[in-house]
Amino acid sequence: MRRLLAVAVTAALLFSGRPASADTSGLVRGTAATAGKPAPGITVSLKGEGTAATAVTDAGGRFSFPHVAFGHYTLAVHDARVGDASQEVDVQSNAVVDVTLNLIALREIGRTAATTARGVGSLPVSVNSVTRLQIAALPNNQSLNSVIETVPGIVHFSYNEPVAHGFHGLTYELDGVPLPVGTTSNFSEVIDPRSIDSLEVFTGAFPAEFGGSRQGAVVNIISHRANDAAAASEGRLTLGAGSYGSAQSSLAEALKLGNTRLFLNVNEERTNRGIDSPTFVPIHDSSNQSNQFLRTITKLSSRDTLAFDVSNNFAGFQIPINTAVSQNNPVVVPPGTLDIQREYDRLISLAYTHDTADGNGFFQLAPWYRYDRVAYDGDLNSDLQGTSNDGAGTLTPLNGLRQDRRSQFAGVRMSEFRSYGPHAVKIGVDAAVENFSGNTLIAFTDAMGNRQDFSDVAAKRGAQLAAYVQDKWTPTRYFSVAAGLRADRSTGYASGGQVSPRIEINGQVGTRDVLHAYFGRMYAAPFLEDTRRAAVVTAGGDPNALPVYDLKPERDSYYELGLAHTFSPAARAYVNVWKRNAVNVLDTTQIFPTPIYAVFNNAIGIAKGIEGRFDAHWSNGDALFLSASVSSARAGGVSGSTFLFNPGSVGDVTLNSEDHDQTVSATLGYTKRFGGGRAFFASLEPQYGTGYPVQFQNGNGRLMPHLTLDASIGRDAKPGSLGFVASFANFTNYAYLLKVNNGFNTTQYGPGAQFTFRVIAPL
Repeated sequence: MRRLLAVAVTAALLFSGRPASADTSGLVRGTAATAGKPAPGITVSLKGEGTAATAVTDAGGRFSFPHVAFGHYTLAVHDARVGDASQEVDVQSNAVVDVTLNLIALREIGRTAATTARGVGSLPVSVNSVTRLQIAALPNNQSLNSVIETVPGIVHFSYNEPVAHGFHGLTYELDGVPLPVGTTSNFSEVIDPRSIDSLEVFTGAFPAEFGGSRQGAVVNIISHRANDAAAASEGRLTLGAGSYGSAQSSLAEALKLGNTRLFLNVNEERTNRGIDSPTFVPIHDSSNQSNQFLRTITKLSSRDTLAFDVSNNFAGFQIPINTAVSQNNPVVVPPGTLDIQREYDRLISLAYTHDTADGNGFFQLAPWYRYDRVAYDGDLNSDLQGTSNDGAGTLTPLNGLRQDRRSQFAGVRMSEFRSYGPHAVKIGVDAAVENFSGNTLIAFTDAMGNRQDFSDVAAKRGAQLAAYVQDKWTPTRYFSVAAGLRADRSTGYASGGQVSPRIEINGQVGTRDVLHAYFGRMYAAPFLEDTRRAAVVTAGGDPNALPVYDLKPERDSYYELGLAHTFSPAARAYVNVWKRNAVNVLDTTQIFPTPIYAVFNNAIGIAKGIEGRFDAHWSNGDALFLSASVSSARAGGVSGSTFLFNPGSVGDVTLNSEDHDQTVSATLGYTKRFGGGRAFFASLEPQYGTGYPVQFQNGNGRLMPHLTLDASIGRDAKPGSLGFVASFANFTNYAYLLKVNNGFNTTQYGPGAQFTFRVIAPL
């Protein structure tokens, strides 16, 4: 089987130094000394997280590793006079880790965990990493959104959408290239977590290389690292089943083919409980999803690497319905109503990386292509028989919707990095062109009781261009300044541009404490598929007099101040105070009464909060984290897209709570390892939220708080022995409301108890 697989992908390898790293990476540098004097000609190796690189110290004992993907590494040195020594380092993207290797001292303490190096520039506040071992132990590890929602500052909203720091919209990076995600693809996810090695989430402290689209947070994903292929050929087959008629299968293969590492993931799953339902017991809510992902990493020479990614996703969702009037949900449609959404997306990327001869820099070129399509097949005849009951006996007929919207992106990313003494400078260009076409049909009943159809056929071409420069200056190990400047320009339905300064300051205020401050400006243009013609013809408007595609780009100012404390090399905590001021907020609401989201503008928005996280892991494999946030998200002045309201001047706008505003959010996760070789694990993950507003930007009522309990227990799959995972989500079956019908959004319940059992067989 593996030989056939190798033959099948040989052509891909023709297009595919060191293992490839994401474009966003960290710098590890330092000096080696013996008895206080520089140690020239010493070989220093950096190993871990898919990297096995070496450098030789210069006459001053200096060494550098210029692009190191985020993760945990070991620096090892060898000197015939003193012997071997090692030191552990943690790296995050946009970090500069400065290390002083005193060979005699290191020999004395050996590989003690206390030697872990962090430094003032190595672990920025507002950046959280999640490794594949942590993902494997999470109870909800088959949903990327659920993994992301364990990070402070991100709350779980309806349809499992992560909402970050007060507003919708996350930016995704996959293996060093951008991954555009519009709100039209609001059910499926960009990649299956089973295809992920590790990820990090920026909820703030955004470097200048991020921007151009809605940026509540940035999710930087590494699918596979070269050293993930430990043997010449290895793999695993996973089969699972559970409640709500769920079933799943997953095949993962990893091969070593000369200088190439190849990874293949194929995932399939189905369930009768696909998306959030207007009733606690879902009606017509089946879904199926499939994902195929291929990655190759080829070492072309000692300084050149080529990485190739191909991803193909399909998802189909039945749209759940409500067939009886209830207190919380007045929207009723006939039984058997058959609304279905289908989502398709594909990604192809190629990343070439060249390291400089002196080891102090690199150049990267990454062309990429992405296609996405969302087709919503409404059951128009049944939809038009549906009604909304205002509680006083007045019935309002519902509308019906069909749509087919497609986008094709072609882009290129170029970046160059150089380290000059205390400076780490990076410059780059991102360019992308989007071609969009869409066909929308809205059926409604007019005042005479007759069916009317409103058709909107659209096509548009747009572009996004950005250039940036950033410098991380670390004059001492106690102080660093990261300053950047980004210029964005977008064309399309909503054209505009902005030059955005960003600055981050980190200072060590104690032996274990780092004080952090950040300010940044951001610019975001909506994707073309997120921009749709107003549809108020259903209320009797003239289609020829309606404004068309009238959204405006969003412009943000973001501030944060934080303190990070290192308890030990295995335990760290931080607290962060943040505020976001936005103009022309790109917000979302449903196209009533469908689950389709539409983007609109709020004239202004203000979000602020305080958040914290504690992380600890032990040498026996046990791990603990606690994420908590207290926040507020308010906005006002609705206009654009499906709304034709006059937002008024900024000074006249009344701010009200966003429908995703949740005052307190908290997630606790604990994993215990036990048994022979610590192969068994048990995890518990309670999640708490104070509930969302009842009204849509109008009033102060709140839904009830909710506490859900998730857990998992399992055994790692080892060569020659099966592994298993039993997962329990919301096992107390606590019924809670995410939304109630408020004139713009439909009622949605959080999912009840769910159980899944999976068996993993090594291949």
